[in-house]
Amino acid sequence: MSKVQEWLESGEYLPSFLRDFHDQMDLFKYLDEVRERSVKKNGGPYMASLTFSDAQIYTIDIFLWVMARHGYTLQRSRNGLCFSDLSDTIARSNKSRSDSAVALLNNFFSKGDPA
Repeated sequence: MSKVQEWLESGEYLPSFLRDFHDQMDLFKYLDEVRERSVKKNGGPYMASLTFSDAQIYTIDIFLWVMARHGYTLQRSRNGLCFSDLSDTIARSNKSRSDSAVALLNNFFSKGDPA
């Protein structure tokens, strides 16, 4: 096996926050929320059939892998600007989804048994 193939299979070509499958899912769920807001704001069926898991598979397993195979990797900007913290953004998104799910369940169970 070539050194490049070993490197690819190790996943080291990905930024550390994208090496875990569940962390990838959190990011792509957030990206899906951004896509949905864009649809609401701009109208139209912008990538309406695209699921977060389809986007995750395409981006991680195909796009970034092919780019890494050819020597390109995703990296954080070295520009000295004050960027948003991706971990904080994803944590807020996860909390919002969790809070929504809890509220939905509380609403469902508070109605009682109709029988």
